[in-house]
Amino acid sequence: MENKAVVGANSRLVRGEEKRKKSAVTKKRNFLFLLSVFIFYLVIAALLILSGDDWAWGGDIGQARLANKFDEYNGRYFGNIIEMIITRSMIARLLIYSAVNTGIVFFMRKIMKCQIPYIYCFLVILLLPVSFYSQTYGWLAGFANYNTSTFLLLWIVWLVKKNGNSILSLSSIFILSCLCQFFIENMTIASVLIATIGLVSAIFFKDHIFPYFSWLLGSIMGAFIMFSNSAYHIENNMRGFSNVDTHSFFTTLLTEWSELYVKQNALLLFLFTIVMYLLTENKGLGKLVLYFLPSSYFILRYLLNISWQQQPLIILIFELLLIVIFLVTLIVVVSKSSIAFVSKRYFFNYLTISLMLLAPFLVVTPFGPRNILTSYVFLTLALFELVIHTKLDLASHLTKKLALTLGLCLALFCIALHGVNKYEENQRIAQLKQAIRSDQKEIEIKRLPYEFIGHDLTPPNGSVQGDRQKVYHGVPLDTIFNITGYHDSSLDKMLEKQQ
Repeated sequence: MENKAVVGANSRLVRGEEKRKKSAVTKKRNFLFLLSVFIFYLVIAALLILSGDDWAWGGDIGQARLANKFDEYNGRYFGNIIEMIITRSMIARLLIYSAVNTGIVFFMRKIMKCQIPYIYCFLVILLLPVSFYSQTYGWLAGFANYNTSTFLLLWIVWLVKKNGNSILSLSSIFILSCLCQFFIENMTIASVLIATIGLVSAIFFKDHIFPYFSWLLGSIMGAFIMFSNSAYHIENNMRGFSNVDTHSFFTTLLTEWSELYVKQNALLLFLFTIVMYLLTENKGLGKLVLYFLPSSYFILRYLLNISWQQQPLIILIFELLLIVIFLVTLIVVVSKSSIAFVSKRYFFNYLTISLMLLAPFLVVTPFGPRNILTSYVFLTLALFELVIHTKLDLASHLTKKLALTLGLCLALFCIALHGVNKYEENQRIAQLKQAIRSDQKEIEIKRLPYEFIGHDLTPPNGSVQGDRQKVYHGVPLDTIFNITGYHDSSLDKMLEKQQ
């Protein structure tokens, strides 16, 4: 009996040691992966080109706004300060850009309780629609407000989801929720509403209420400070409350809103469709068509590069009907599935947050692709919450190897595009300085080869951003920029020889 007991104890010790070694190896691999993601974003940050508002924030205009405490401009205090820092210091840009974007990947996995490997969190970010990427990851001004606020909101959600009642945890939630209010107006409004709904939900389901209460207090304080800025109380101001137009609700829903939130998210819709089908027990042809018709239609539309401007009203109404069918089907399938109630609750929470972040833009302007990033991330979290309850084995060696290969290819491709743009930008700045020394009054400016991955990289001559570009580079305002399409002179010479 003693020998059996000793053998059993030794066996448990061996299994425990093996488990600790396996855990250590996993932690090391996760650390190396996150380090690789950090280095990737470090490279992208070094290759990014100043454009649009960056020229203003990196020059005297930014200094003047800061001296005025951003009064009559906007209440995005934290975002504005970050933008000023990263447009003036390359080291700060490298560190902030890399840390924030790596942090988004990190907290996505943390919120999913580490049930989704890091590679898939990174992969869905790499698969972000180009228009969303160009105004967030590809534009410093967009990054400073939209990526950073997304990072902070994910951090808050993770802390709240941990249900920690310690002074440190509650204080962290309060501080982060207050800071998160100083980036973008829709996030400020949504954060208060999300915290309120979360608090009511916690009371109803008898969860810990203090994390939500701390979130609510911090978000209310931050919102009060932000909207105290006079910019929101001036008539005909771009940030003013007078920009609310309820009469445009249906038109906006049919066009820009559904275009950006749903139709350009065709790949994400298709992944939702696959998961819905896997969660359904009685699969038939009718359900197959019902599930796959909306997402297949929008994928085909996206591949054919069809936008709402090209279509008649009747087709836009038909597309809205497809969206409603898809959403209702998704809700019914998840509700009827055998998923645990707590997971269903998380799924609907993430879906609701995604919708609430964009709901204000049905009646408020301006609205653009950059506003979708945070909603896209929470849609992804909703998708992941369903994926972990399917038979998909994301942790298998084969699937992870395929995902790593795809992620590496996409990352290298992204670096190559930014690298070529950076080289061409350096070339045209050198030519620009040469033209200034020659006292030329008209200068030819070539567009960059891959302008779709950035925002306003070559603004029209005489425009506000065009003038800011001239001032930033020390070009007299009366100088005329003759903008031409991109062409490689060496390629032109090679083609001439063949003729």
